[in-house]
Amino acid sequence: MGARYILALVLMVAVMIGWSLFFGNRFAPQPDDPATTETPTASSPGETQSDTVERETLNGTDASVSPDLWTPVEESPDDAKVNVQTDNYTIVFNEKLAIAKQWQLNHFPDRTDADKSPLNLIPENALNCLALRFGNSQLQLDSIRATWRADKPEIDITNGQKTGTLVFGTTIGEKLQIAKQFTFNPDSYFVDMTLTFQNVSDEPLLMGGTEPTNGYQLQWGRGINADLLPHEKRSGKRGRRGSEGAKAYIGEDKPRRELKSEQTLATVLWAGMDSQYFSALMIPDPQLAATYKFIETPQANVTTDIAVTAPTDTAALVLPSFYLAAQEKRTDVFRLYIGPKDDTILKSIEAPNSPEDPVRLSKIIDFGFFWPLAWGMLWVFKGLHGIFGNYGIAIILLTALVKVISYPFTRKAHKSMKEMQKLQPQLVELKEKYRDDPQKLNRATMRLYKEHGVNPLGGCIPWLPQIPIFWALFALLGSAVELRGAPFLLWIDDLSAPDTLIDLPFTIPLIVTQIDALRLLPIINGLTTWLQQKFVGNMAPTTDNMQAKLMQFMPLIFIFIFYNWASGFVLYWLCNNVFTIAQQYLQNRSETDDDQSASADTKKRNNSKRK
Repeated sequence: MGARYILALVLMVAVMIGWSLFFGNRFAPQPDDPATTETPTASSPGETQSDTVERETLNGTDASVSPDLWTPVEESPDDAKVNVQTDNYTIVFNEKLAIAKQWQLNHFPDRTDADKSPLNLIPENALNCLALRFGNSQLQLDSIRATWRADKPEIDITNGQKTGTLVFGTTIGEKLQIAKQFTFNPDSYFVDMTLTFQNVSDEPLLMGGTEPTNGYQLQWGRGINADLLPHEKRSGKRGRRGSEGAKAYIGEDKPRRELKSEQTLATVLWAGMDSQYFSALMIPDPQLAATYKFIETPQANVTTDIAVTAPTDTAALVLPSFYLAAQEKRTDVFRLYIGPKDDTILKSIEAPNSPEDPVRLSKIIDFGFFWPLAWGMLWVFKGLHGIFGNYGIAIILLTALVKVISYPFTRKAHKSMKEMQKLQPQLVELKEKYRDDPQKLNRATMRLYKEHGVNPLGGCIPWLPQIPIFWALFALLGSAVELRGAPFLLWIDDLSAPDTLIDLPFTIPLIVTQIDALRLLPIINGLTTWLQQKFVGNMAPTTDNMQAKLMQFMPLIFIFIFYNWASGFVLYWLCNNVFTIAQQYLQNRSETDDDQSASADTKKRNNSKRK
């Protein structure tokens, strides 16, 4: 029995360690790969929007053009700002560049900020959030020096007002007038954006370059601010994360950072950036037939601060080339969603001008391999939360439900362990008899199991349903924004983060984790693991001293493994231990009563025979 229990524990530890080893790279910021990226020539710090890569992507650029035309209108701290305030978000635009510089979500505090200020999704150095890039090289050169103007300095629709409208305008090369119009809604996370192009010259104007698919680009990036936890900010190391950064969705498969070669000309439903719990997505009018371009700028002068996710990624919607006749005007419509990856909200977002065409923004939520189970668990969580108003209670009830479902397997495993207990003396004899011949020992052991109808792995059966539950709950806590900041009780104020009772003034670095705070849940979980070990271990003492020593260290190992894990997951494991102990106690008591009853019946029969 000892070998089976050890196998079950080692299996679970292997799953956890294997997850970190095999999937750890996709949960951490990816460093630039110098082997696959050509090192560019040095550029000045101010060369941001017109860096080397951008020059090369402009079709038909004339190398004889004066270099000073490539110098962009640089951002300055003195640039005029346009502020937009709604109930859900606060936006700061740079008026001169007509780009978003801050996008704060008012209902989601920054968990690393002591003042709990709203979380801002746009990195400080990002200069492509809603920036336009033209395939026509001359228009692009002229646009770099263009200056935008807003029609109002601020918008505030927090006091029950209706929608607000903000318009930025500019003229490029005395040929093209552009207007960016934003329509803000007071009670939603989406923003409607209209781009109006008007040819104010007396000649036709080609909006595009040599490639018919590249008329202009609407970009978002570089990067997106990460939603860090306090211990991650203190340590400078990010924990496990899902796939983050630039993404696009074409209506099939799943959202991808880079589309396959055969999909590069496919019409995209949306494109943008996402982090662990939030996303910034651009949804074009389907009639525009927009495609997607992933732009990576490894040579960008970006910091290595872990607070920025995918700092070299930019997502771009690419609109096909088109002609504007003299004095002709054209209007393109987009919808922007910058907010939480909440399935209920995402399902309500429609494509502009095409409400009948589903955009499936929920695809941005990735629950991994066991996604059907994770979605089912989320549905159960929401239902229980609607009743009890607490996701911690939902986790406890889900754990109880899993134990009830797995009870037949547990009972069968318990019976198997009892049968194995009866075979312990014979197993000891076989080990002594074949101590010098392991092959004969294995054959004799398996023959003994077969003769008595015992499955040596029967004790592991109750653990098998735990594996998909483990993975699904792990993915759920790492991707479901509903659990972000969800409190349980007392000091457990965020089920998606480790519980913190006291912050320590120092850090203890360990191989599997680091300790910078006192966390009670992992310690209590270790104690219940020890108790569970005692209850199960008393059924059949192990005959292997090495196994006994390993079992003694298991509770301590679990403490360190779970120390910086989400408190919701540790709560699940803790409840599973408690329910297992209770179940084992009731089974032992029931069997003791049955044994006593059988013994009493035997004594009565023996006494009757004597008489």
